[in-house]
Amino acid sequence: MTSQSSVPSGASHSASKPAPRLILASASPARKKLLEDSGIMFDIHVSDVDEDGVLASAAQRAREESRTDLTPAEVSGILAEAKARAVADSLAAQGIVNAFVLGCDSVFEFESVAYGKPHTPEKARERIAAMSGRSGVLHTGHCLIDLRDGIGETKDKQLPAIQQVRSATVNFAPMSAAEVDAYVATGEPLHVAGSFTLDGYGAAFIQGICGEPHTVIGLSVNALKEMLSQYGISISFFWKSSSD
Repeated sequence: MTSQSSVPSGASHSASKPAPRLILASASPARKKLLEDSGIMFDIHVSDVDEDGVLASAAQRAREESRTDLTPAEVSGILAEAKARAVADSLAAQGIVNAFVLGCDSVFEFESVAYGKPHTPEKARERIAAMSGRSGVLHTGHCLIDLRDGIGETKDKQLPAIQQVRSATVNFAPMSAAEVDAYVATGEPLHVAGSFTLDGYGAAFIQGICGEPHTVIGLSVNALKEMLSQYGISISFFWKSSSD
C-alpha cells in the first residue's frame, strides 16, 4: 500500500479523531500519477475482483429484467463499483472505517462494442488498425464508498456508494501499418483499455478529444470532487499542504 502521512491542507480534526483517508482501489500507474499531480493525498489498496464473473452476473440480472445487453458505459460503472466494494468490504472487515474508497474502471467503445485490455499483441494490432483515422468513446466509471465512523459496521447492509460515469470522444489520426507495429512493440497498448493511452506513446496518434482529458486517462478528478461534495466533503480536504 502506498501511504502519505501528512495532514491534508484544509483538514481540521482533533488528536482523538484522525482525518479520514482517501483510498484508491486501483493499481493503475496512470490513476496514481493523476492524483499525485492534482495534489491529492491518498493510499492504495488494490482490489481483487473477478471482472468476468462480475459482468456475467450483471448480464444475467439484465436478462432477468428483460433488458438488452449491458452498454459499455454500464460496464465501466459496474466494474468500478465492484472494485470499490471489494476494497471497502476488506477494510471494514479489518475494522478500518475512517476512509473513503474510490474505485474506477475504463472501457473503450468502438462501433458500439466495448473494448477492455487486449492483453496480446495480435488483438492490440487488430484494434489499433481498425481505430486508425476514426473515433471512439472512452467511458470511465467511478464509485466512491464512505467508510467513516462505523458506517461499515453492519454486516447485512450493503455499504452506501455514489457513482458517476464520465465519457469522452477520442479522435485518432491515420496510422500506417509500420506505426501500428511500432506502437504495439512498445507494449504500452497491451494492458490499457482500448489499446491506447493519452499520457504515453499513444499521445502521438490522438488528434483531439471531445470531453475531459482526465476521463481518458482513467480518473476524472472533477468527478471525484463532485462525489465527495455529496458526502459533504471538499476535495481540498485531501490536498497536500504547500510544505509537503
